[in-house]
Amino acid sequence: MTASTRLEQIFENTRTICFGRFLIEIPFTATVVYGPAEVELPIEYYAGQSKRLSEYLASRLTEVEQEREFLDKDATLRLPLFGKVIDGALPGQKISFGSKDQSGYTIHSLIPIGKDLFIQHIDSSLPKYDEVPVLNRVATHLRPRSENEIPADAGMCIDGAFVPLEQDYERVTIGIRLKEFPDVHISVDAHKNLKRLRTDNSPKLLREQAEEFAKADGLGAVFARTKILRQHERQLNIWDGEELALRTPAYKDDKSVHDFRFHSVGAINDRLHPELDIRLDSGLKGNDKARVEPSLSDEEALALWDKIINTVRIRQPSDATSLKPATPKVPLASTVRTGETCPETGWWECSASQRIEGSKRRLFKAGETMPLVLLKDPGLWQRLTGQHAVRQIATMWQLVQYNDETPLSIAG
Repeated sequence: MTASTRLEQIFENTRTICFGRFLIEIPFTATVVYGPAEVELPIEYYAGQSKRLSEYLASRLTEVEQEREFLDKDATLRLPLFGKVIDGALPGQKISFGSKDQSGYTIHSLIPIGKDLFIQHIDSSLPKYDEVPVLNRVATHLRPRSENEIPADAGMCIDGAFVPLEQDYERVTIGIRLKEFPDVHISVDAHKNLKRLRTDNSPKLLREQAEEFAKADGLGAVFARTKILRQHERQLNIWDGEELALRTPAYKDDKSVHDFRFHSVGAINDRLHPELDIRLDSGLKGNDKARVEPSLSDEEALALWDKIINTVRIRQPSDATSLKPATPKVPLASTVRTGETCPETGWWECSASQRIEGSKRRLFKAGETMPLVLLKDPGLWQRLTGQHAVRQIATMWQLVQYNDETPLSIAG
């Protein structure tokens, strides 16, 4: 059987996978393994575990009590929430506070979504920074997603969920495992840059550093046997990057295997143009590299590599598995800010504590932009004359009632 025939067979049927804000085509028989993800903060998915939330919380509180042993009196004063558990904005959500460094909080947000559980955490947050609104915002926007679902609206696909938000920082990683070639692993890592681009992560630079290390260890002759299959600049959809495809030499117990990489630094502060790092390794046994002889020839490895990475692209509304995906309603108590898109038709109440023009509770349709509110702000002259000065302010809107229910009459 020729190389092209073997690959043609596994690519006869493919499926499209959504990761982050992007898509990739993989063989239908391939398995997707989701790795670390961040929606502002790291978040993990526990399928079918929502009923065990109390167990996960109890386990975390046990760790907190162990952390307490390292707190001094000053730390206790600096961290008044240490050991506390509060309710989140989503029904059933719990937020716990501990500390691993005595200077900042370790915060865990346990989020039940249907049958599943999500845990978002931050390892060290100084008391002056309030991370709870960030955790609540993510929790109230998470919605379940099957692996093959491709949403129509803007947002991030993560393991088990879709997050229709725009964040300052986001990252998603996936692994692809091929049933027909179990020793071949492909990984994709896409994370949004902030104010600068990384300049220390190019394949060429890392190869040069590896060569220097090899020479220093007396392995220069072994390193020199590396076969370079490709080494050039490559355009991959919107990404300008570097491609390096190697066949590493055998050494002692290590087999001669494939080590491919595409890397692009992406753009500054652009969620649709993140840093992109794609890798292919052959000869793996479990997760251990160079343990077995590769199941792919050099020709097949390059062909497989091209077939998969050429499909990476930005997700468009037309890619949706359904133009009107059958998703559950946005949970009650979900919140959105002024200027964001209303995610659910229903009755929303603003958080402004001052007197405002009109009612605090209003009916908005999904897709509308959540508005500013007009704040009655009487000054001295207005109080004397009975007039009112009005100014606009931003606010948070909370979903309090679905539109298919009889609205309550509440004075604004």
